[in-house]
Amino acid sequence: MQRATPACSQTHHESHRPPPSRPQVPRPRFYCDVLGLEIAFPHDGMLFLRTPAGDDLLNFVETRKTFDPKAGGFDHFGFHVPGTRWTKTLAALERAGVRIRGRRGRWAVYIRDPNGYTVELYRD
Repeated sequence: MQRATPACSQTHHESHRPPPSRPQVPRPRFYCDVLGLEIAFPHDGMLFLRTPAGDDLLNFVETRKTFDPKAGGFDHFGFHVPGTRWTKTLAALERAGVRIRGRRGRWAVYIRDPNGYTVELYRD
């Protein structure tokens, strides 16, 4: 099993929302350094990330099975970015070489993470 090394501060939070599993747990650096999430707590074969406000917890679960996108699941998941962090978040995406793959209006962008998940970032 590949193990994620915490690269951010660690706190504990109870609720979580697991996306469909991919063959490996994603690297926390993208989510922490680029999107500003934090490692919630470590667990073998899993990665628990929380948003800075602590309102959302994302749980990635490692699997040895091949992921079949046609098997179902969801198209993307999204994170609310506070207006005060919007410009900084877009700048972090650009510095990291992350391509914006789509937009919804003025305040939402779609990107892909290093494992191929589509992530929506939006603000009010």
